[in-house]
Amino acid sequence: MSDGNFNRALLPKNELTAGIRAGKAQMRTKAEQAFLQTIKTYYPDLSPEQQESMMKHFKELLK
Repeated sequence: MSDGNFNRALLPKNELTAGIRAGKAQMRTKAEQAFLQTIKTYYPDLSPEQQESMMKHFKELLK
């Protein structure tokens, strides 16, 4: 029977941090897609170069 204690050496070392990084990457991708959709909705007459410039700036802000 276990009393709730366990040997931490048996647990994988990086599984939690890998999951956090994966979650951050997913949220970053969702944010980029939402921003792109917002640009296309509110500024449909922007050139592709202007859209790319705005996306580049947004990605820099996310870092």
